[in-house]
Amino acid sequence: MDRSTISIIAADGVRLALHCIPVDVPTAATVEVILTHGTFSNARICLALASYLASIGLRCWVLDWRGHGESGAAPRQTTFDSVAQLDVPAVLQAVLEQVGPRPVFWLGHSGGGLMGAMWAARNVDLAHIRLRGLLMLGSQATLAGAGLHNRLVIRGIDFLMSAIRSAPGHYLGLGPEPENPQLMRQWCRWNIEGKFSGDDGFDYAAALRRVQIPVLALSGAGDAFIAPSDGCRRLAYAFGGPDITFHECGIATGFAENYTHDRLILSKPASLEIWPMLASWMQARLQPLSVTTERRLPG
Repeated sequence: MDRSTISIIAADGVRLALHCIPVDVPTAATVEVILTHGTFSNARICLALASYLASIGLRCWVLDWRGHGESGAAPRQTTFDSVAQLDVPAVLQAVLEQVGPRPVFWLGHSGGGLMGAMWAARNVDLAHIRLRGLLMLGSQATLAGAGLHNRLVIRGIDFLMSAIRSAPGHYLGLGPEPENPQLMRQWCRWNIEGKFSGDDGFDYAAALRRVQIPVLALSGAGDAFIAPSDGCRRLAYAFGGPDITFHECGIATGFAENYTHDRLILSKPASLEIWPMLASWMQARLQPLSVTTERRLPG
């Protein structure tokens, strides 16, 4: 896979690695897609999907967000707020400098989707200019704690995160990268309280009602904890625009399997049925939206 990596500097001085997977013959109509991973992960989980999208004419930019992959270390106080307010604008600016003022799609897995949504909520007018659409795969903020068992597990995670300086993803069986405890404690708080809010009290759910960009949200029918379908659906329909599409990816809805959290983005079945769906959704939105576009669930 042909790719290059550029280093960009966020406003607080943290170095970020941004990997470009080019199309064979870029043109004035080349579509830009920014992809990023979730917690305990890195850019590698996005590279196969990015390579596929590049092969059909969508130039991809894959981010290692702070503290992950080839990017620099994250400050101890890093939360999702930090990543959304510092890494997202740095990446958008870097792509702008590379390709000029054209809208881009933001495609995030898990926490990567939350980053895009949180940035848009705090930058509504700019989001309408810069983002052609937001794609979220297994992204949710408030319903992992539904049910007594899940709530107890999240409280246990929160207690553990309060006592350590770094969460070892590999040791915990959560992924290849360590994670910032403060960031994870914020996720725990959202899902315990059922409220999607910043550490400064900013109400993301309320702000998203003003965001009108197209949204595609997918959940895995086999993901009962990290990103349950009800939570992914709630986040998708928090947006205020007319073009919202949500799919629960499972056997009952016509998919090859009941996708789990990671297999939603990286698996052989995903490459055959989910990746082409993502590409088709983006390609269908290269023209201005019709005013008759409706919110919809899969039929």
